[in-house]
Amino acid sequence: MPSRQAIRGRLLKVDAPEWEPLLNFAPDHVDDFMWMGTVQLTDGTRLQVYKHYWTRSSLHLAADGRAFVFVPKTRYEEVNPPWLLMRVLRQLVDPELRYSVRQNVWPEEARITFARSATRHRISRERSLHVVEHCGFQIVKRSWNRVNSGVDQRVVFLGDDLERVPLEVIAAERDEEDFLVIHAMNLRDRYRGLYEEARSWQKR
Repeated sequence: MPSRQAIRGRLLKVDAPEWEPLLNFAPDHVDDFMWMGTVQLTDGTRLQVYKHYWTRSSLHLAADGRAFVFVPKTRYEEVNPPWLLMRVLRQLVDPELRYSVRQNVWPEEARITFARSATRHRISRERSLHVVEHCGFQIVKRSWNRVNSGVDQRVVFLGDDLERVPLEVIAAERDEEDFLVIHAMNLRDRYRGLYEEARSWQKR
């Protein structure tokens, strides 16, 4: 059972995002969250903070799978993980209504790097890179990041790898020609309709 005792915590100065807790907790929703920072609790636990770009609700996740909620002003209380996910997602509407689309606008000299989480589903970097470089149809999701006072932008690439296996590849767009791939896996049903549309734009 989760502890009901609220624990004090403080925000750390950490530049590199950590995606593993979210990937373990909610792999089907990882592309809908932005990383907000790292919190250190007084008992030594580190929490990664993720905010849902549409509902604006947050997840506070520990590496061992525990989930917490923020209790103003500086405390965190452990809660049941499935309950927390349901609470964060409760305001969701049709995901496709929140997308914008780019077609044939891929920069010729884009910088593409990979987070550790990009190969979690055993999709190699080569397979992901092929999809990114040959996808002429990109799904863009934007949200305001209050921590960095800027726009968080995710780009979803849908297409076939070298063996014609349909993949979804998701990257954080850090600059106009700078992409960090954070997620790749076999295509899920949620993207099937958009994938079919993207096939006509795929570069040969």
